[in-house]
Amino acid sequence: MKSVVPITVKSAAAIICGAEHSKRDIVEAYALPADKVHVVPYGVDHQRFHPAAVLDRSWTQQSGIREGYVLHVGGLSQRKNIPTLLRAVAHLRALGKWGDRQLVLAGTEVPGMAGVDEIHETIRQLELSGSVVLAGRVSDENLPGLYANASLLVMPSLYEGFGFPVLESMAAGTPVVASNIASLPEVAGNAAILVSPHEVEGLANAIADLLVNRSLVAELRSKGLSQAQQFNWHRTAAETVQVYRKVVG
Repeated sequence: MKSVVPITVKSAAAIICGAEHSKRDIVEAYALPADKVHVVPYGVDHQRFHPAAVLDRSWTQQSGIREGYVLHVGGLSQRKNIPTLLRAVAHLRALGKWGDRQLVLAGTEVPGMAGVDEIHETIRQLELSGSVVLAGRVSDENLPGLYANASLLVMPSLYEGFGFPVLESMAAGTPVVASNIASLPEVAGNAAILVSPHEVEGLANAIADLLVNRSLVAELRSKGLSQAQQFNWHRTAAETVQVYRKVVG
């Protein structure tokens, strides 16, 4: 990243990224002219991610996942800001607003990755082992159903270059709470509750609202399905071709 990429980006005829925020970061980090970097939003596979996606009950039973769970999808890394999410869950539990719900952390745990130890330590300190399911990497077969059957998705990341879980959750008809920074607002539009990733109470309040407010859930479900329709791989391919044509032209 530090030796090869700076040389590569300067010799490239064009650079493609998925969000305006990423473009600004790339232009600033590598001192590039803005017209060299092209934003082509990524897509979502709507044949896989949809509200009717079936959840394998034998798999959830084996994994210890119960109905009514709150979902986080992403590797257990520092930038995912999972300890803040855990503190928000502990806050809701202390207020009696969590009940026997579970937080399902669906993502790869890489030994030595920055942030992994802090996540486990936070679970231990807050005594959340009975409320958190470390599901590990979820197979491509089970992921759509896991989204579609969740009460909501929470993504309080400190940084995202795009934010696929937000888009996949919306396509599955599941409401989203996400960070109000980096590229996530671009992906979410007005179809999610956006909160500061640094405020535990604000995150907890947003989660609590979606656990009890059925009209808000219905509103975000409708907006999310509409927002997700704007992102598809046919559009991504067509806009990528346009970049190639501009380069060769």
